[in-house]
Amino acid sequence: MFEILAQSKDDLLAVKASGKLTAHDYEQVLLPKLASLFKQYRQLRMLLVFSDDFAGWDSTMAAWDDLKIGLEHGGDFKKIAMVGAPQWVGIAMKLFSMFVHGEIKQFSKGAQDQAIIWLKQAHS
Repeated sequence: MFEILAQSKDDLLAVKASGKLTAHDYEQVLLPKLASLFKQYRQLRMLLVFSDDFAGWDSTMAAWDDLKIGLEHGGDFKKIAMVGAPQWVGIAMKLFSMFVHGEIKQFSKGAQDQAIIWLKQAHS
């Protein structure tokens, strides 16, 4: 499931991913929030926090929804910070970075504050 975190403000969207992500999670939580923010801001900064119980996607449709974000909005992210991502997600994100023009950086579990500081810094 996705949870929109309190750190979300202006062009910064902070999201926590836990359990198995479903197509419903994308369609009801993440995609509407992104659509709303893209109407307000040309580019977004995104914080992705992975909980200890994050277990990937429950279907190919959910994984496709994730990939589709990169394909449709590749130039619409200034920066993406991933906190506590499993190693396999980091590897997948390197492939995903071919579609995303903004910076992507991984942070270790518990480094959410450092990730937010990095996200708020001027574009490198």
